[in-house]
Amino acid sequence: MNTKNITAVIIEKNLDEVQQIKRVVEEQCSTIIIDKIAANPEETKKIINDLFYDILIIGIETGKEYAFEILQNSSFDLNDKELILISTEKERSLQMLTNTATDYIVKPFEPSSILGAIEKAQQNIEASKESQGIIAYQKEKSTPLNVIAIPSTNDVKILKVNDILYLRSEGKYTIFHTAKDKTVMSSTNLGAYEKKLIHNNFFRVHNSYLVNMDNIVNVQKRDGVYIEMNNRDMIPVAKRKKEHLFQFLGIK
Repeated sequence: MNTKNITAVIIEKNLDEVQQIKRVVEEQCSTIIIDKIAANPEETKKIINDLFYDILIIGIETGKEYAFEILQNSSFDLNDKELILISTEKERSLQMLTNTATDYIVKPFEPSSILGAIEKAQQNIEASKESQGIIAYQKEKSTPLNVIAIPSTNDVKILKVNDILYLRSEGKYTIFHTAKDKTVMSSTNLGAYEKKLIHNNFFRVHNSYLVNMDNIVNVQKRDGVYIEMNNRDMIPVAKRKKEHLFQFLGIK
């Protein structure tokens, strides 16, 4: 894999276990840099709020005490990172963050388990970069859609693209939020619609949101970045999307 400059941080109070993971990653994954390690609440808060990184490796036992609470109360965007959980309780770990965890490392550690989780995170990061590159290239030769068809079991909904405010991911499903606060559910994932709408004025501001930029009225830059739609819904902007969004809008 040609992925470069991927940074990872580890949140785990057991430093012996941290060193086990760090040693395997440094010896076997030349493209991964373990940038920081947090073993207490103060270090965790600083890492989450102040540093840019791609992969978060977090101990579930540590999380019970403080890490997940800090995640929830900070401006940290969990959906914007590759999350790897460390736990002796596989099912319990997965239930806590089913929709966001990339993979898990089960104790006692095996190098293959650590490498497998890292490899999956790398693949996701590479796929995301490739997708962004394709979308940027294809937007140069655009033929905008006027309507989009959303098939269901009993019928096919036809939406005017101009009436779409934003699309929100719900796992394998996509929810269309349209004018007059109407919603339409599709069994197709958000990534597929991002490709369909690449020639229209839509922007993927977050892993979970694709926004029709023709229907925004405000960009809030206080306590994180949010886009306000013309129906007053506030859409979060992922940290790694902020710079691209500002370039898109010509904001300095």
